[in-house]
Parts: sequence; structure tokens; C-alpha cells
Amino acid sequence: MPETTLPAQYALNSAQCRAARALLNWSPAELAERAHVPTDWLHEFEQGREPGLDADPGEAARLRRALEAAGVVFLAAGEASSGGGAGLRLRDQKAGYIATENLSSANDG
Repeated sequence: MPETTLPAQYALNSAQCRAARALLNWSPAELAERAHVPTDWLHEFEQGREPGLDADPGEAARLRRALEAAGVVFLAAGEASSGGGAGLRLRDQKAGYIATENLSSANDG
């Protein structure tokens, strides 16, 4: 099934969402939980289908915020690249940085 164009209020597209999840090595369930969106909605979104007329337009914005909080940086078409389309990359991590989910008493300094 061909990808459809999603409404402009969505904060990212399906390909960016799938790519960002892959960079972070997150399952769909993990992203859905972190972004507080239904897993079924995320599945529809990542397939490029409009997730239903009753969908909350803020759900895609919550996806983007969750991904950005984890270090994903979204790029506009041609931004800091060789003229390609929209994309993403991981933010540089400071030396000694420990992701929130990896904090424990074992790594207290």
C-alpha cells in the first residue's frame, strides 16, 4: 500500500519516526509508552496511514518530543546535509553521559 501524505499538524513523518526509533534501538511499544500514545496509533502512523479521524493531533508532537528528549535531532530538507531531504541524527553525547534509563546506584560517582 503506498504511503499517504499525513496532515501538516503532524510534527514528523512516518519514515523519520521509524528511523529515529531504529537509532535509539527502541521497540514500537517502548516509544508508545515514552510518548504516551496508543501502540495501535503508532503502528498506523509508522505505516504512513492517517491514524483515524478521532486521533489527537498532539500525538505526533508527543512522539517527536520523546525522541528529541532521547537525543534525536530532526533536520529540515537540506539542513546540515549534502542537499538531501528531511532527516535526523543523534545529538553528540557528553563524555561520561549516562542515559536516564541506565542510572542506578552502580554508576553513582
